[in-house]
Amino acid sequence: MKYTLYLSILFLASCATNMPNASIPEIKTTQNDITIDDFKSHITYLSSDGLRGRSSGTPGDRMAKDYIVNHFTNAGLPTERMIEVQEHYVAKSRLKPKNKVKTYNIIATLPGKDKILKEEYVVIGGHYDSVHNTLGAIHNGADDNASGTSMVLELFEKFAASNSNKRTLVFMAFGGEELGLLGSKYFVNNPTIDLSKVQLMVNLDMVGRLDKEGKDLQLGGVSTAVNFSTILHPFLMQKDLNIIDLGKGIFSRSDHYSFYKKDIPVLFFFTGIHPDYHSSSDDADKINYKGMETISSMVNLIIEEFAGTSERLVFQPADEEEQNMPQPAKMKVTLGVMPDYAYDGDGLKIDSVIKKRAAQKAGLVDGDIVINIGDIRIKDIYDYMEILSKIEPGTKIDVKVLRDGEIKIFNVTF
Repeated sequence: MKYTLYLSILFLASCATNMPNASIPEIKTTQNDITIDDFKSHITYLSSDGLRGRSSGTPGDRMAKDYIVNHFTNAGLPTERMIEVQEHYVAKSRLKPKNKVKTYNIIATLPGKDKILKEEYVVIGGHYDSVHNTLGAIHNGADDNASGTSMVLELFEKFAASNSNKRTLVFMAFGGEELGLLGSKYFVNNPTIDLSKVQLMVNLDMVGRLDKEGKDLQLGGVSTAVNFSTILHPFLMQKDLNIIDLGKGIFSRSDHYSFYKKDIPVLFFFTGIHPDYHSSSDDADKINYKGMETISSMVNLIIEEFAGTSERLVFQPADEEEQNMPQPAKMKVTLGVMPDYAYDGDGLKIDSVIKKRAAQKAGLVDGDIVINIGDIRIKDIYDYMEILSKIEPGTKIDVKVLRDGEIKIFNVTF
């Protein structure tokens, strides 16, 4: 891994010359207070056609990284901060895991001001990548997730300007999320901080489409700490928001899940799926900027609370059954696992076994490599998806896995 401290960024605009028909918006100076204009400025840049999408390993990925580094470096000066870029390699696509490209985690740390609490952390993060372009259409990803990225940037600037946080604040923009949470997973497996001292991880993913009538904001993770709901209640009572608690489950399709797997309390803010999700129509003109300002005001107060209170949150596991990752529509059954998309060997490596699903009931565990389902050899995710498209619900089949170099066979009821 490689960490680089950036003191200045001089080449952002020059990147446009490498991209045909690119029109890169002006990079504007932002204010210390969180404003609608600042959100518009960030999202207009990050989701502009000039970047041609921000999927991993593309010029747009690198330009987004440089933009984020530039903001972390210059916003809220002269407050002390440390900026790191954590390089990592990911599959170019989920279905071609052996074709690797470079992407980044961008990390900005604001040291705490309390001589004791500064040794503990609150993490605020969101992924900055978008899905791959398809059929010549640019996937700008304004809501998913330029919105969350811009909120991370604005919260950083506000806290850098106030410079009063007791715990150390760590702001992160993850690359490779759309390929299977690969950026956040890489970070928690190669941390730059002591994860055992993380008080809370706040994840901002798709926070740009607050509906103007119901003003519904979905919130996950409330069950991941003891008495969390009671502590959060005063902050969730804003008149301009209707908080929808996602319940006792843990939503596993965004970056907070990587931290949750390390026994860290998490909160996940999300304004919901919409027709433009993972589409080339997810553009900046559809963002509810006033709604983002309202959400950020509440998130700011929550971060202040958990960065300043002397009390330490106590982690508790959530029920993983209710909010697990849905499978592709053509698959008739599910094994109940999250694949490890970073794995490039033969077979399908299990990153996480979902509780109370077929794999766990049969005895499979995290890290198992599925090499056969029935008589079908599983060489990669193609084979895995193909066989699951043919199995009928209720069927019992032997699944052969490789565990610590030893072959084991489990009878799975799908």
